[in-house]
Amino acid sequence: MQSQLVCNGCRSLLLYPRGATNVCCALCNTLTSVPPPGMEMAQLVCGGCRTLLMYTRGATSVRCSCCHTMNLASASNQFAQVNCGNCRTMLMYPYGAPSVKCAVCHHVTNVGTGNSRVPIPVHRPGGTANSG
Repeated sequence: MQSQLVCNGCRSLLLYPRGATNVCCALCNTLTSVPPPGMEMAQLVCGGCRTLLMYTRGATSVRCSCCHTMNLASASNQFAQVNCGNCRTMLMYPYGAPSVKCAVCHHVTNVGTGNSRVPIPVHRPGGTANSG
């Protein structure tokens, strides 16, 4: 099974096999350390600059290292990710939705367990969380 983390260099989402101690990004060649086992991680999109942030699950707020915006970490507003079935673009959608339409190629992808990623909380600009 694979896990995810955000590259310390270019902020890309990286997949890695369980048991790895660090991951080398194929885009920028930055070596990113894998969190210790048992430290469950979560993700959110910064409300200030839209950067994907990774944080320890259970945290109540997360400060963005890029724009220094303080983001609320709410478990109640879950989003998931899936690759478009046509153009392979990474799409975000409300967790539990049966399908998602790609804004790039307009293909409708049925959401299944095979091509989706773990749900992630998202914080919207303006201090309110998106309820989907």
